[in-house]
Amino acid sequence: MKKANHFSDLSLLDQDILIDHIIFNYKMIPSINYQQTAYGLKARFNRLTGADMGHQITSQCFMEAMVKAGYKVIPAKKDVIPNWHFNVGRVQFITH
Repeated sequence: MKKANHFSDLSLLDQDILIDHIIFNYKMIPSINYQQTAYGLKARFNRLTGADMGHQITSQCFMEAMVKAGYKVIPAKKDVIPNWHFNVGRVQFITH
């Protein structure tokens, strides 16, 4: 998986890998969770999937994937760089 600024920059296989990661590791909740951000969640994804292989997605790409997976998104107001919060609950990180 190469560096991707947007979800559409990923191959179809890599899009599936990212969506599967979201489906298997996160739980959707009714309200926005201000404790989790796109920046933090994508950083975990990058570490889990092998930064040693040159894999890196941006917060923008991760946010677009979360929306594609059905999550609500709002901008994080305190961050200088674009960042987002989601209606995500449990973050458990299952490796598969």
